[in-house]
Amino acid sequence: MAYPYETEDTQVGLFFKQAEKFEDDVFMRAKFKYGLPCDERTDTTWQKAAEEARCLGAGLIGKGIEKGDRIGIFSHNRPRWVIADQAIQGTGAIGVPIYPTSTDHQLTFILNDCEAKALIVGDKSLLEQALRIMDEAPALEFIVCLSPLTNSSDNPIIDYNALIKDGKESSSATKQFAQRRAQLTGSDTAAIIYTSGTTGNPKGVVLSQANFKAQTEILINTPLPQKLIERNIRLESLCFLPLCHVMGRTADYHLQLALGTTINFAQNMKTIQKDLLEVRPNILFSVPRLYEKIYEGVNLHAQKLTGSEKKWFDWAMKTGDAASDYMIIGEPLPPALGIKFMFANLYVYHKIRQMVGFDRLVVAGSGGAALSKEITKFFRSMNITITEGYGLTETTSAISSNAPVFTEPLPDKWIYRKAMDWLVDTMVLMQGSGKSPFSTFKGVLKMMVVSKKISPRFIIKPGFVGRPCQDTQIKIAEDGEVLAKGPQIFSSGNGYFNQPAKTGEVFTEDGFFRTGDIGEIDEDGFLKITDRKKELIVTSGGKNIAPNPIEMALNLDMYIDQACVTGDGRNYITALIVPNFELIKDFAAEKGIAFDGEDDLVSAPEIVRFFEAQVEKINQKLARYEQIKKFRLLSLPFSEETGELTPTQKMKRRVIYEKYSNEINSLYA
Repeated sequence: MAYPYETEDTQVGLFFKQAEKFEDDVFMRAKFKYGLPCDERTDTTWQKAAEEARCLGAGLIGKGIEKGDRIGIFSHNRPRWVIADQAIQGTGAIGVPIYPTSTDHQLTFILNDCEAKALIVGDKSLLEQALRIMDEAPALEFIVCLSPLTNSSDNPIIDYNALIKDGKESSSATKQFAQRRAQLTGSDTAAIIYTSGTTGNPKGVVLSQANFKAQTEILINTPLPQKLIERNIRLESLCFLPLCHVMGRTADYHLQLALGTTINFAQNMKTIQKDLLEVRPNILFSVPRLYEKIYEGVNLHAQKLTGSEKKWFDWAMKTGDAASDYMIIGEPLPPALGIKFMFANLYVYHKIRQMVGFDRLVVAGSGGAALSKEITKFFRSMNITITEGYGLTETTSAISSNAPVFTEPLPDKWIYRKAMDWLVDTMVLMQGSGKSPFSTFKGVLKMMVVSKKISPRFIIKPGFVGRPCQDTQIKIAEDGEVLAKGPQIFSSGNGYFNQPAKTGEVFTEDGFFRTGDIGEIDEDGFLKITDRKKELIVTSGGKNIAPNPIEMALNLDMYIDQACVTGDGRNYITALIVPNFELIKDFAAEKGIAFDGEDDLVSAPEIVRFFEAQVEKINQKLARYEQIKKFRLLSLPFSEETGELTPTQKMKRRVIYEKYSNEINSLYA
């Protein structure tokens, strides 16, 4: 039996096919009502979303939108973001997602670079920003606001509901929309997604419908999603990664569309912990920082325990750590350890999952940066496997993944087929409803069979980003750069929008894409990313040092919020460190250290000595030439607003080095 994600060549075709199938089922849920924020989550059915997309698309056609026109989407995540994107695709136009945190300069640059004919904005604040720069974007003809407007008589500004009404009332435009949608093929451009721009102006990555379809099939063609579709099990996800980022788009939107998931929207990045407890999602994709924060929070909670609670907690952590060693390499747990692990899950780990909103979590993914081995093992102890992937905007997200896949096909025997069903019964249906798989006798028996027959065939290696995805080739160049080829990777024919020279630079003569990352492949075919090619630190002694692993080790310390390693051309490594001020203020209060603000804290001798001890602990895990000889505490965090971070929270090292040049130079004085 063929499923819609296999038969439909376009995302918009898949969306309307799923809407026909699921009709009045809930597709999206968010704290929005009639386009405005509200206190309760409101449901949007598949049918309602499809009808709005159809009418909005017809309205855009009525405003003169032709196939191939570029339309910007300048909005925070919300159901109308998805509807707008589907409407744009259906007209044959090309959506250009823009981060809602963009500055006026960034917004102007992207609109002019892609020559956007229209812009869809999320709310009145973003509308005001768009109007400020409209005169500087000559190709821009009109703006649509997703939030209701009290007065939309101004010619270039159109209310969302008014445009839908116009589209609904125009039979000719509605007919054109249906015709254009039916004529779309895999070779048509689906979106232009701009890179983060860590080293200069962003580049527009042209991605086709075929690229998106290939990525969806990569994400869905693994054993667990296949079983979900086969058994018609539909779950709930929490979407909080920006949909304007390729990972958020493919994982939180396209994959869920293909699975028929109910997508719950987080209110914003700052409310994620509250949203987790409210939604208790079955599916969650995130950048590593969220998992790191949860790990830090649990460790902080553990420090406050005393007596028998502390002993019981420490025993469970030790048991989980030992059990995860077996599970990670696909080895069955020894019987005695299996029994301990069952009790640790029932009485400790299940409570932790409830505490953070992970008690119904079935599928967890991480991307955007490397996830540490400690974090991977910690969550594996809680019966949560975090799937890591690796990719870029140019590769439509993942080219490698450590999603649980079989090292070899399962034997075609009844017991193995049954074991797969029991895996779903326990790890999806039971855990997905908030119950521990170990809470019933039947669940324990099923888990025992799964651990014997299925688990040994899964291999996940912490610290690696998995094996090449379906139909994808990966190799390492002589200088260590990761090269890739596959159907999800943008083509040299389309490449970067209007930049054929830069497109040519990123492809080898034999058609492999140059990722710009340094990596290595082990004997089992697993890829490890060590650093960005342009970010390697070369000391004056000639040592090549990757800063990311050192920064990851620093960030694992609960008292460190951010860290940037320096040392290029110098004779030793130093670091700029932003403390976790919430914890440091508590520490200062306990020690009687007087302070008026963050500046006082980072200069207090007692605080500096405390961090010297923390850094020394981290140094013990590093090679001698990687160790941090000196550091400087900063009173202000790196942020997108102050220019040190990209919208995807990657560090702009050049900006940081320039901004803090005096502080860095003082570390080498």
